[in-house]
Amino acid sequence: MSWKELVKSAESLLEELSKQDSRLFNDNIALKLDSYYFILDCVNTKIVSFSEDFNRVLGYDTNLFTMEDFFGIIHPEDLPTFISHEKLALKFCLNTPLAKQTRFKIVHDYRVRKKSGSYIRVMQQTVAYELNDACVLKTLIQHIDISTIKTTLESELHFIDIEGLESVYNVQEENVLSSPQKFQLTKRELEILALLDQAYNSEQIAEKLFISIHTVRTHRKNLLHKTSCDNTIDLLKKVKNMKLI
Repeated sequence: MSWKELVKSAESLLEELSKQDSRLFNDNIALKLDSYYFILDCVNTKIVSFSEDFNRVLGYDTNLFTMEDFFGIIHPEDLPTFISHEKLALKFCLNTPLAKQTRFKIVHDYRVRKKSGSYIRVMQQTVAYELNDACVLKTLIQHIDISTIKTTLESELHFIDIEGLESVYNVQEENVLSSPQKFQLTKRELEILALLDQAYNSEQIAEKLFISIHTVRTHRKNLLHKTSCDNTIDLLKKVKNMKLI
């Protein structure tokens, strides 16, 4: 066998192995979760469109299914938490500039009843679908059946920034959504924050800025006090979220 034929044979073998690995992954390893979505007219509180999988997963006739029906299939034990989460989500949206709302998806989970009578736990993801200059007109709501991967009954609420900048996880209290405390940072404090973000320690910052280490430590203490943070990690996280550095 010539070298060219050997290479061709090896490439053919690798291609076949790749196909087999892909089939193995899809058949045995890839996580297969049922999902569906619907589009909600927020102005009229009416579902205006369903994905084909809605009927397949839940069994309900999409021609007859209404928002009243939707509230009726939420597990009675989960309904109070669902309502609380939706209220928190509404407040979050009202406190978030309209242009920024398209960056966020609101995520929480609860149980819904299928037409067969059995319950599944769904993770709901809601995103803005249609807007005007004043408000969100329609939202796209996706449900993913997570019954096989989440067995606890505790529901969680998250506001996830798709750009990864201002996500809020495990929202429990309404005060989590309160406006951030306003504070004024000096030019020197911002310089120190920038160096802390680059993993400089106090000695290195003092040398870099030609100031005493005592001055650096005083600035760091003042920064924690101004921002109501307990440590440098929380401090950097807060100022980054506020786009100060």
